This record gives sequence, structure tokens and C-alpha cells, in this order.
Amino acid sequence: MAKRKQVSHLLKLMKSKEDNVYETTIEDCEKWFNILNKEVFDNKLIPLDEIDIRWRRGAYAYYKHVFDDDDSNYGYSKLCMNKRYSSKKFFVEVLAHELIHHYQIIHDEPIGHGPSFLCWRDKLNRKGLALAKAYII
Repeated sequence: MAKRKQVSHLLKLMKSKEDNVYETTIEDCEKWFNILNKEVFDNKLIPLDEIDIRWRRGAYAYYKHVFDDDDSNYGYSKLCMNKRYSSKKFFVEVLAHELIHHYQIIHDEPIGHGPSFLCWRDKLNRKGLALAKAYII
């Protein structure tokens, strides 16, 4: 029963007055980072260094991590999000997709859309979110 409450909690948070177009902000990205970090990633994500929102060609979003040349234990993470999404739910799904890549970097997992990425599908589905293999416009 507790799982059903979590699903409805996330779905309720994603409801917006307009279900067709959603324009994001840095504040929304930070808010949903915190929600997804708690609800999906068990608070195992470290904060992103930068969030960049602008029109993107060829992708809804992407995640970049640049390792420090002097010390490979350190790096810089950047989340690059599009300005507009077809719905708030789709925005949250795209963000979750990119946060999986952030998780992969933090936990030294293979980066990409292989098994370490796809293993999140069931957990996201239980939360009412879809995980596509890749989001491409």
C-alpha cells in the first residue's frame, strides 16, 4: 500500500494546469532533482555543478561530466535541458533519464544506455514514470 501512495504522490506533483506544454526553469530542475533523488535514487546523487536551460537541437536534454585533468576523482557535472517539453510528466521523465547518467558517473558504472541504465526501468515504472532507451527529437 505504501508503494501506491508514492506513485500517486509523484503523479500528483507532476500534474500541471496545462497538460500539453511545460516550460522549465532552473528552480524546477533543482526541485525535481531533489524529489527524484529522494524517491528514486535513495538520496545517493550529489548536487549537479551546473544546470543549463536553452533550446536544444537533436535532443531533449543531455548530461556532461568533465573529469579534472590533474585528478580523475574530481570533475564537473552539467545538466543541459531543453526550454520546453510536451508535459510536466515528460520533463520529469527526461530529467530522470539524465540523472541515471549522473548516477552512473558517481558510482563508477558504465556510462550509456546498457544494462546499468536499463536496470532503472522497473523502479521508474513503479513510480509512474517511463524510461525510454534514448530521448531524441
